[in-house]
Amino acid sequence: MKFRSAIISAAFLSSLLMQPVASSFAASGAKAADHVSDGKVKSPAQHQGVFSPVKKNGTPEYFRVAGKKDSATSVGDGQGAVTYHEGGTVITKPRAYVIWYGNWNKRSCDSEDGKKTTSSILMDLVKNIGGSNWNSINSTYYQIVNGKKTYVSEEIEFADCVVDSGSLGLNLDGDMGATVADVVDAQLQNGKLKTDSNGVYLVLTATNVNVNGFLTLFCGYHDYYSTPTVDIKYSLVGDPSLDMLAGCVSQPDVSPNGNPAADAMASVLAHELIEPISDPLLDAWYDELGYENADKCAFRYGSVTQAADGSYSNMKIGDRRFLIQQNVAANTNMCVSTVRRS
Repeated sequence: MKFRSAIISAAFLSSLLMQPVASSFAASGAKAADHVSDGKVKSPAQHQGVFSPVKKNGTPEYFRVAGKKDSATSVGDGQGAVTYHEGGTVITKPRAYVIWYGNWNKRSCDSEDGKKTTSSILMDLVKNIGGSNWNSINSTYYQIVNGKKTYVSEEIEFADCVVDSGSLGLNLDGDMGATVADVVDAQLQNGKLKTDSNGVYLVLTATNVNVNGFLTLFCGYHDYYSTPTVDIKYSLVGDPSLDMLAGCVSQPDVSPNGNPAADAMASVLAHELIEPISDPLLDAWYDELGYENADKCAFRYGSVTQAADGSYSNMKIGDRRFLIQQNVAANTNMCVSTVRRS
C-alpha cells in the first residue's frame, strides 16, 4: 500500500494521532502494490506523519532555542535512532529536477538575484543547497551493497526545470483524475525532463492547484513509482499562501527573503529533497516508528538569528538567508544544522 512521508499541519492533530496518516491515501493504494516486496518496506501503520508545532503561551515552539549557542536539539517525534535497514538503498549521487505546476510565471525556472518572487527564492535554494553545510548532514547516510558501504554525496546536482501550467488538471491526488506522480510522469513521457534513477523530481504546486490533503493533512510529502526500468522518486511541495495559519508556515508575517509563503516552502522543500535521497524507496533509513531523518526534526531550527524586521533565519545558502529545519545525522538521534566544524 502506498504511503508518504509527510509534514503534517496541526489542524488534524487530535484525530490523526489515532490514525496513521498513510491510511488517508487508501485511494491510491491500488497503484502501489509494487512498493511492498520481500517484507522490507515499512508498513503504513509504522510510518506516521510529523505534526507542526503548537504555540505555548503565544510563543511558537519552533523558536524555543532562539539566542542560545546550542546547535543540536532533541528529536521531536518517532522512537529511537534513525538506523539503516539491510537491503535498503540510497541515492549516492543525487540530482534535483523542478516542476512548477499551476499558474506560475512562465519564467519560473529562472532565478533572479535578490528578487522576492517565490520562483527566484526556491530556484536559488535548489541550485545551491547541494553544496551547503546543511546538506552535509545527509552525507552521513549510506547503503551497503555486496558488503560495500557507499555514502550519499555532499552534493546535489541541479539537473533541469520545467513549467507546466496545469496540463493534467488542477485537482490532484483525489479519488479521480491525475496524481502528483502523473504530473512527473507526463514530463518524462514528453521528453521535457530526463528519466533519471538518481533524480528527485520536485513538484511545486501553485495556489490554483488543489492537492487533496494539502494544508489540512500535510505540508509536503515524498513517494516513488516504478516503471519497467527505473524507480522514479518525487516530492510534492505546495504554496501555502491560501492559508498561512494552517500550520505549514513558521513566519506568516515576516521572513528572511520578504516572502513568508516562499520561505515556508523552502524548509518543506529541503525536507522533501533530502528524505528521498537517504530513503528513496522507503526501505533504508528510519526509526522504530517509521520516521525518517527529516521527519524527526520538522519545524525545529536550532539556533536562529533575528533580523531588524523581526524575521528569523538560521543559515545562509547561496546568497540568501533561510530558516531551514534541522536534520538528523545518521544514528545520532539528534537534530543538527550541520555536521561540518568549519
